[in-house]
Amino acid sequence: MERMEHAASVSAAQAAVEPSSERTAGERAWLDVKQGFENWRVWWLLGIGDIRQRYRRSKLGQFWITLSIVIFIGAIGVVYSALFKQPVETYIPYLATTYIVWTLLSGIITDSAGAFVQAEGFLRQQALPKSTFILRVLVRNFLSFAHNIVVLPFVFLLFGVAPSWTWFAALGGLIVVALVGFLAALICAILCTRFRDLPQIIQNVIQVAFFISPITWRVELLDEPLRPWVVLNPFAALLQIVSEPLLGRMPDPITYTSAGLSVLVLAFVAWPLFSRFRQRIVYWL
Repeated sequence: MERMEHAASVSAAQAAVEPSSERTAGERAWLDVKQGFENWRVWWLLGIGDIRQRYRRSKLGQFWITLSIVIFIGAIGVVYSALFKQPVETYIPYLATTYIVWTLLSGIITDSAGAFVQAEGFLRQQALPKSTFILRVLVRNFLSFAHNIVVLPFVFLLFGVAPSWTWFAALGGLIVVALVGFLAALICAILCTRFRDLPQIIQNVIQVAFFISPITWRVELLDEPLRPWVVLNPFAALLQIVSEPLLGRMPDPITYTSAGLSVLVLAFVAWPLFSRFRQRIVYWL
């Protein structure tokens, strides 16, 4: 009897979000995304609430993570600059920039694994668009990124990195990262809700991706025949379209092409997946 009542309540919630039963699955998915963006106050407040709850009663709050990033950059920067025989004054700004951008990318993907599971209470009780909780993940991680990026002005000032017009290109890169993050988070959230072992696999993949992406090492250090293969790493392209402009350099067209292909591939995967399984997410919780 309780199961029947639960199923009835879920069906009612789904009906509230989908006013017309004659809509196709693709139309309902598009309506979900549209309503999610329109209800920006919901995911904005949820994201801010997550940050506040995570660091409740903490004196430094999110800046504990910023402090740990500073320690990481200082320690690894000195050691790896000697290991790779790179000048400290150029290597540490490079490491600081790439690592802070990496924390944004990796944070979005790992957090998205539990996006729907963490929102179980909302999804079972209220008729909210599913995309709301993907946007909540983006807000949470971009707020953390905003806290962490305050490190860069101090690093640039200390090591003499001059301001450049290319910083505006970094803003465009962040927009691409946000789009890729939304699509990748949507895919991960759906699959991890259905298959509960996937979050551990994703964490392992992220750990491997950290070492094979140009974060602690430069592409120029690779032998010439190996450099073109870096383009096949989507993380590398997304890192470079943000970090390179911040360092005063513009990425080459191949890097932007690789980032654009990442958007297209993720869109071709995310849209059919979301259209087909969106209604089943509540039943998987």
